[in-house]
Amino acid sequence: MEHQQKTPWYYQQITEICIPNMIHLLEIGRQLGIEIMYTTIESLTRNGRDRSLDHKLSNIFIPKGSFEANVISSVAPGEDDIWLKKTSSGVFNSTNIDYVLRNLDVEFLVIMGFLTDQCVDMAVRDAADKGYQVICISDACTTHTQERHENALRAFGGYCRIMTTAEFVQEVQNKKQYNNGQQKNSSLSIVSSLQPTKLTMIVTTDLTGITRGRAVPTECIDDYWSTGCGWVPANSALTPQDIVADSNPWGSHGDVRLLPDRLSRVQIKNGPDPKAPIFDFIHSDIIETDGKGWDSCPRRLLRQEIERYHDLLGIKIKAAFEHEFILIGRQSMSDLPAFSLRAHRHVADFAEWLVAALQSADVEPEMFLPEYGRSQYEITCRPTDGVAAADRAVNVREITRDIARQMNLHASFSPQPHVGATSSGVHLHLSIQDLDGKSIMYEKGRRYDLSELGEHWAAGVLHHLPALCALTAPTPVSYMRLKPHHWSSAYACLGYRNREAAIRICPTVSLGYRSIADQYNLEYRPLDATASPHLSLAAILIAGRLGIQQKLSLKAVTDIDPHELSDDERKNRSITSLPSNLFDALNMLTNDNDFIQELPKSLIDTYLVMKKHELKITSELSEKALCEQYARIY
Repeated sequence: MEHQQKTPWYYQQITEICIPNMIHLLEIGRQLGIEIMYTTIESLTRNGRDRSLDHKLSNIFIPKGSFEANVISSVAPGEDDIWLKKTSSGVFNSTNIDYVLRNLDVEFLVIMGFLTDQCVDMAVRDAADKGYQVICISDACTTHTQERHENALRAFGGYCRIMTTAEFVQEVQNKKQYNNGQQKNSSLSIVSSLQPTKLTMIVTTDLTGITRGRAVPTECIDDYWSTGCGWVPANSALTPQDIVADSNPWGSHGDVRLLPDRLSRVQIKNGPDPKAPIFDFIHSDIIETDGKGWDSCPRRLLRQEIERYHDLLGIKIKAAFEHEFILIGRQSMSDLPAFSLRAHRHVADFAEWLVAALQSADVEPEMFLPEYGRSQYEITCRPTDGVAAADRAVNVREITRDIARQMNLHASFSPQPHVGATSSGVHLHLSIQDLDGKSIMYEKGRRYDLSELGEHWAAGVLHHLPALCALTAPTPVSYMRLKPHHWSSAYACLGYRNREAAIRICPTVSLGYRSIADQYNLEYRPLDATASPHLSLAAILIAGRLGIQQKLSLKAVTDIDPHELSDDERKNRSITSLPSNLFDALNMLTNDNDFIQELPKSLIDTYLVMKKHELKITSELSEKALCEQYARIY
């Protein structure tokens, strides 16, 4: 009471201005998810032997656990707030606050408390010297006299921004400069921090092969496992150019949900850019609002087809997607020899970060290699079961793009990145097994050691391949790749180790411990990264299943480049040309009744409308402009 009578201005400031402002700032801070930190004077011992020399000489002594060590109740710490006890005027001198702030990735400190010309002053100066960006709230600090308060603000004003409570609240609510950092208040009272809210994206990879979705606060993800988040049916009619196709089945009506599959979550906590946020996304199935599956969901279509293989044929599928891409942004890359050590070393830092990120995402990368084309690289991963194989394809593309972005590079998976460039494809490796995991595609002694079941499967894919191209080579630039002598395939045929064949029997080796049967697989080649992995794999499996069910004979086989055969030779071997453009491919898809009736009507109707609109909006583009556009998109 005696001290209060001697310093009336001080106590009036505390009770009428500072405490109300602190209460308001704490409320705002907690609403915005700001970290709140307190520091008070309190000895670590009951007798104060650990105090600083200054406190001993000044007889400043707050015993451990004493009543005086408490914070004023109206601004008391919350249950999970950080509270540091100090034994000197300088919080940076007698606590581990700097260590804690670094662990919290703090950049901004907002300081308020008592006394302005002692503890607040030292906190401001020390924080600035240690590299923090500091704000002092002038009307949430005070000292014994108005003159001392104002002199202190002038004295340390060069070390910080000085703001009133109202000014700070307006600025932080406008989120002008606080989105990237954390505001912390330190001193005798409060340290508050605004931290970026970690986000998790619930995604679907749509009919164009573009991964879209909605982000939710990571801390709230448990709220979405059973209900998902909202989505719009007409989004499935988006072209790669982000235009909703006219006359799609949905229009402006209806609602669906993205239901996250918790087993598919990808979380990559760090990368080459230390400031990049966690890369966190979850694949989802699109469902109706009543929880029923949505027919136009490509991931659901793939799951249903895999279930048909299991239930009708007693077969399970293993698959892996190999991706080629070009990397843009490093000088002198065009001068590097194909497949060379120099080409690898030129991007070795990128490659190592990429492989580490893919490993973190459980993609199981096998190889990263420089390819034939200039600035072209390839990433391969191990095969896996069912839907996870298509999810992995998405993960490879998105993680590659993200690591490149963090390193100021651009990764493009477009099949034709520019006119005259070596094309980039996706090679889909498939093997079929019985339910015990034994290969049933390999049978030693038969033609190419391909089992009868394997022949029926391959025959089904080749029979429907012209229609399949509309789904696996689904953009105008795809057909710049599907040409003779491009090692991509221009004809519907199977070949033994033949890279000009649409389906290639891959090599096996007798070295090592793996059996030939376990290695044996077929490679589907007329595929690129402008296609949806889920839709493509589902469509190929449907065609193969039809071949098995109809016991189709495998005739279209050649061990040489099919383009070197005469027209009559190709005809005798039942080798047909693949469509030369997307328009023809879409017509072949429409006219393949056996195949198209296996697809949900709403999905195929949406797909055809969307692709025809894509053709319309790109019809006037030159080859150069077309390549540039798809290189940016993909």
